[in-house]
Amino acid sequence: MTARTSKAREGGYHVFVSHAGDDIWLAEQFAKCVEECGATTFLDRRDIEVGDKFKERIHEEIPRADELVALFTPWSRNRAWVRHEIGMADMLKKRIVCVFYHVDTADFGADDDGLGPLEGLNIVDINDTAAYFKGLKRRVSKR
Repeated sequence: MTARTSKAREGGYHVFVSHAGDDIWLAEQFAKCVEECGATTFLDRRDIEVGDKFKERIHEEIPRADELVALFTPWSRNRAWVRHEIGMADMLKKRIVCVFYHVDTADFGADDDGLGPLEGLNIVDINDTAAYFKGLKRRVSKR
């Protein structure tokens, strides 16, 4: 357990960052920006220890999160785990924000199940995340 996840257990505002393994650099940069807003983050590649039960850790962390940010790139848009994590957060009625980087809704064709669980969610282009971070700062300050 890292300092970031232990803070979440102490009542701080916690953001689960969902991403594909190919996007770890982008996910880490996004997590840094989230942390600069005063929230803690969970990143699987950083916060799951070698030998931990991956699925079990994901199932522990999503309920602890206040919100989930799903990063969608050309590499992650068809990843089952990203959609699975969105489904879990949706079932738990968490705030969900999808951040698009080099993809748009047209990239989710009918042959790929369309938008699927992204239907009706907040979608933000990576270049327009300033509004997301501004809102996040407000949510963190209310905690």
